Amino acid sequence: MFDDTRSTLSNHAQTTVRGPVESPGTDGFAITAFVMGLLGVVPLALGFGTRALIRIGRNGRDGTGLAIAGLVLSVLWIGAGLVAITPQHATGAATAPDSINAMAIGDCLDSGADGAQVSPVACDLPHDEQIAARVDVGNGYETYPGRTELQEPAQALCRIAAAAFFTEGTPPPSIGFAAHVPTESSWKAGGREAVCTLRQVSGKLTAPVRP
Repeated sequence: MFDDTRSTLSNHAQTTVRGPVESPGTDGFAITAFVMGLLGVVPLALGFGTRALIRIGRNGRDGTGLAIAGLVLSVLWIGAGLVAITPQHATGAATAPDSINAMAIGDCLDSGADGAQVSPVACDLPHDEQIAARVDVGNGYETYPGRTELQEPAQALCRIAAAAFFTEGTPPPSIGFAAHVPTESSWKAGGREAVCTLRQVSGKLTAPVRP
């Protein structure tokens, strides 16, 4: 009886097959999620990536990294899309009144109905005004006197500057002028100049005003 048992155990040991355990392979959903993420097909990448992580947790297959990469790429695509559709402040958008102080003589702009805000515009496009000169209106004032108080000396000085802009010393009948005085904020920052501009008496300018 003892010998028979030894014989049986011996035969069992001899017939046991040992070898490396085969890998269960990479989950197909994980691969699909990664490819869809690269291509920017966000709904499919999100769907396959989520399903892949659930499946891998159950079947033990490889592909966790691919599934996560697909999800991350989807998030990046969504972020890029939101940036693309978010309105951006383009050059020439309405700016604060003080922004005219950063513009150069010869630059053109739209100033709106009340002139409170300016927008830089190319001079070969229709525009309201063209900067002709800057004049000092700060003499005699220790504190900001107000825009109304500054308007009178600014108008007088800009009338002279507008005439001096033209070679013959006289603006054409179709051209008028305007004076943009410093705001209180620009005055506190040291601004003491009014900006003198040329404008069409009726309608808009459609080209640069030449001396």
